[in-house]
Amino acid sequence: MSALENLPEEIGTWPRTAAAEAAVAFTAEHAPDWLFNHSVRSYFYARSIATAKDLVAGEDYDDETLFLATVLHDIGLTEVGQGPNRFEVDSAFTAARFAREHGLSDAAADQIWDAVALHTSSGIAPHKHVICALAHFGIGADIFAFGVEEVDRAVLDAAHAAFPYLDLRENIHAQVVHQIDEQPSKWVPLSFVDTVYRKYRPDNPFPGLDELVAGPVRPD
Repeated sequence: MSALENLPEEIGTWPRTAAAEAAVAFTAEHAPDWLFNHSVRSYFYARSIATAKDLVAGEDYDDETLFLATVLHDIGLTEVGQGPNRFEVDSAFTAARFAREHGLSDAAADQIWDAVALHTSSGIAPHKHVICALAHFGIGADIFAFGVEEVDRAVLDAAHAAFPYLDLRENIHAQVVHQIDEQPSKWVPLSFVDTVYRKYRPDNPFPGLDELVAGPVRPD
């Protein structure tokens, strides 16, 4: 049985395609509850924000593509999705590959890659394409309450009741730090992962803005 059975009617429906069902099962199998819940809430928030913006599924965006982009957007924080890159990029490669393996077109998989890779990139994601923008809005509304006023209050309350928050921010931060501790290649300067890492590892060995500015303009 899907982890998204018997949802409160306030949340609404989700695309019951084979790929969407598989994405739910895949994320539920590999992600801890706090991460799975965040991924699912992000979809329902993204769709509610789309409605607030008068965007219609099937006309202005593909609902299945949005679903996979949101439900798989943090899979790089799990063992099955982890690679040598910052977690957003590892998530993007895993999500796009998953989409292709489950019958989505190359165009849809490319949109998923963009949306997942850029989901922490405020100021960039909203200007890429509608899937990228909606995923970014839904994810940001959930984790940082960015634009949360555009989410229908009934959806917000029902989603939190069905999929509890479970210290999401603290858990994501801890996982980002753990991954970089184990694999320094996952750190990227002047990024979300850099900001998180510096908060918890203030004495880290990576160069900050001052060191980067003081460095040579070109090799001698």
